[in-house]
Amino acid sequence: MSSRTGILSSVIIVILVFSVVGGVIFLTNQYAPSNIAVVVLEPGFGDYSMADQAFEGLSEVEVIFSYELEVAEDAAAALTYMEGIAAGGQFDLIIAIGEGLADAVTSAASAYQNQNFALIGAVPSLALANVASATFSQEQAAFLAGSIAAHVASTRSRTVGILGSVEEDSTVEGLIAGFVQGFYHANSTYDLDVELLPIDYVGSYNDSSISFSKTYNMFNPLLGNASVIFAPVRASIVGVRSAMEQANESWFSGMTNREPFVIAAEGNQDYLGNPNIQIATGPSWILTSVIPRSDLAVSHIINSTLWFAFPGGVTDSYNLANLGVSLSEMEFRSSAWVTAFMLNVTSDYHNAIVNGTIIVDSTLP
Repeated sequence: MSSRTGILSSVIIVILVFSVVGGVIFLTNQYAPSNIAVVVLEPGFGDYSMADQAFEGLSEVEVIFSYELEVAEDAAAALTYMEGIAAGGQFDLIIAIGEGLADAVTSAASAYQNQNFALIGAVPSLALANVASATFSQEQAAFLAGSIAAHVASTRSRTVGILGSVEEDSTVEGLIAGFVQGFYHANSTYDLDVELLPIDYVGSYNDSSISFSKTYNMFNPLLGNASVIFAPVRASIVGVRSAMEQANESWFSGMTNREPFVIAAEGNQDYLGNPNIQIATGPSWILTSVIPRSDLAVSHIINSTLWFAFPGGVTDSYNLANLGVSLSEMEFRSSAWVTAFMLNVTSDYHNAIVNGTIIVDSTLP
């Protein structure tokens, strides 16, 4: 378990109060920044997940505050940490990120009802006035990704694979469910004649070795023969990247119709498919990423809290219609790989989901 604290300097607030006889300037005393704690489960930040996306929301808030980041070994450790700081009464808001912390937040918020909590990516099991929560319909954006995968594969090996992180994770299940529905809808609607390999899982959020071997085998023309793989695997994407490089060297080099493509999820990972991940230039083998805008959720709750309008008892639902989930902007896209026609199809599907013509299920059939 580890933590780090970032303290932003205090400021002098200048308040302009205007009356009928003119403006009067008042200077307050030095302002002590508000305190915010952010709790995630291991591996914490840097795992290419919703937590990293949410962290961006901290920097987007235009109010000065101090924050503390806590990476807990498990939900029990997270509960102990949250109860400890709630008892101290020093934090304006405790933010927990991830479905795995739903029960811990419910317990801590029930015990300390004068403490404000935020739960990102799930809802508490009890209706609590001191918990603001946010959920994300990632399956909707994954549907769009499934359509892109089907179209791209139709111009290559006509085979698509899926490699998830942990099978029991309902977020992963929702992502895969949406992707599968989009894949089959595009396949039947546009008569693409593509097939989907059996779904496989790494069994971990951060196992580069297993993700490498499974991805490599899916790309192998004698085994999976996939040309596109959907990989909601979080930090295991590092192994997926290595497998793309090895697959290209083994089978695809010089074969312009057989590049090893990946679609990522839970954060914008497009850059990890660039020739050099340290240089922001493509084209990227990661065609696009499915993104939950947890940064928007975090910045909204923080702003509301610091302006004395904490949205307690409210769950904000983020989806395609309110831009709370999306595909990446594909800044490293090659138009030879994801064509204008494919983007037009994606736009049509987006509109159909938003207007309710297409309903995307969050569970696998």
